[in-house]
Amino acid sequence: MPRQTETPLTAGAASEAPSAGSVAGGGVAVKPVALAVITPERERAIESGHSRLLAEAQDLVVDSPEAEADAWTIVNGIGRLKKMIEADFAGPKTAAHAAHKAVLAQEKAHLDRLDQPDQIVRAKLVPWEQEKRRLQAEAERKAREETDRVNADLRDQAEKKERAAAEERQLAAAQAAEAVGDTAKAEELLNAPVEVGPVVVPEVVVPVLSAPRVAGAGAMVTVWNFEIVDPQAIPRQYLTVDESAIRKVVQALKEQANIPGVRVYSVLEARRTGGRR
Repeated sequence: MPRQTETPLTAGAASEAPSAGSVAGGGVAVKPVALAVITPERERAIESGHSRLLAEAQDLVVDSPEAEADAWTIVNGIGRLKKMIEADFAGPKTAAHAAHKAVLAQEKAHLDRLDQPDQIVRAKLVPWEQEKRRLQAEAERKAREETDRVNADLRDQAEKKERAAAEERQLAAAQAAEAVGDTAKAEELLNAPVEVGPVVVPEVVVPVLSAPRVAGAGAMVTVWNFEIVDPQAIPRQYLTVDESAIRKVVQALKEQANIPGVRVYSVLEARRTGGRR
């Protein structure tokens, strides 16, 4: 395979396109930002370099020192093309990042000023909500007690009514026995205990009087949080492995690294001169 030639590209071929000078509706002045625009010529050159390098990479067979040299030529050519593309966007990216940071800082300054009144009002809502919940709990308690009282009265009235009806039936039976001359039976019925059958009364539920809903009100919710009081007692399922620390040990000790539960292995990786990927 013949030695490769460098892609004929130079840095700095990106043109600039100014952005709007202000944010519409926001009233915040923003400096124009240079936006990277790859010209058609630059686009064609980059696409040509990409296509050529891809084709050479696909056709490459590394089976000799010459072929190995060709492989590294392709790798280095890819690296040069990447650096050129990155150089094209370096300036615009820096300007865009600076403008982005400035906008975020100005936005944060305005938003942060609203934190104080927001926190004041939310703090004042908490004791009021606690009082509302106390009153609601009290109203529910009274409703339960009233429900129990009303149902007890209804059962008592029904049982009294049923007992009166049973007594009337028993008296009528005694009178009938006496009318036919069976005084013993009549005496027995009059002295016998009155049998009252089971009484079924539909249960009544007294409604709870709740506070009216305030227009525009949000929701007060109970938020649960935690604090760690004994790290050693925390179950393993809630722990996170420090892979960064493990990686540092493995890179330093290499095959000598011995960490329980960790398999240390190596792979070959092609890198350009200087240790760059």
